[in-house]
Amino acid sequence: ALSNSGFLLEVEKNYKLEKVLVIYNLFSEGLKNKILNNKNKFVINDNAELHTIDYTINRSKNKFINNTHENIILKENAVLKNISIQARKNDGYFYKYSENKLNKCSQYLNLIFSSGPKFNKQDIRVDMEGKNSECTIKSALYLNEDDHQEIKTRVNHLVPFCKSFQKIKSVLDSKAKGVYQGKIYVKDIAQKTNAYQLSKALLISENSEFNSKPELEIYADDVKCSHGSTSGNVDENSVHYLMTRGLTKKESVQLLINGFLNEIVSEIKSENIKNFVENKIEFQIHGY
Repeated sequence: ALSNSGFLLEVEKNYKLEKVLVIYNLFSEGLKNKILNNKNKFVINDNAELHTIDYTINRSKNKFINNTHENIILKENAVLKNISIQARKNDGYFYKYSENKLNKCSQYLNLIFSSGPKFNKQDIRVDMEGKNSECTIKSALYLNEDDHQEIKTRVNHLVPFCKSFQKIKSVLDSKAKGVYQGKIYVKDIAQKTNAYQLSKALLISENSEFNSKPELEIYADDVKCSHGSTSGNVDENSVHYLMTRGLTKKESVQLLINGFLNEIVSEIKSENIKNFVENKIEFQIHGY
């Protein structure tokens, strides 16, 4: 209701963009004590395909709030693949609500690497309204100092023969706090549903905190659904092994963190984009 900016992006039927579309979110140096409200909409028509990078660059060193409402509609056989990433650490407060509707045989992939803001919450809702639609949400986050990151998902299986896959991996250092709340809902008519959900957290500091709440709400009886959540510190035996090979303790921990997060990065098919994301994550791990 309060949005004063945003965009509408529609891909026509049977059209596939040859290159990745980069959406730059640039916040200027003079931004201070503001509330920015944006509303964006994507419409991917029948048999169309779009790959995007949602890239946030914040040059402001002050506090502000960015509130985004995102509406995504995937028509029959449509494909949308998105990568979200932040350029660097900042004092911004970011909130995004993303509402997604998937029609028959559509595919939705969302990879989240947006570490760095003082506060960042992504609230994602996916309504699987067409048979044989697929939804994948994966995240690799490195949180440091007093960063606060939340990911909340609700995937609604409303028709039969749909698949969803969620994997959230977080590394928390210093006084960082991470939250994951994920819910899978399966309607009574949504037989042959295949849904998976997992969150894993690596706590580097005893002052860091991770809260996880996986949920299943199932009303169909012929389904395959599972969820889980694990958290713990770095394996000391692995650190010791790497140190016997000549690495320092800090280098050993950083190498293990890289391996923990790069499982999600490996989902990226383009080598150029994969290298770009890996460099951003390594930059965050080794210090801003």
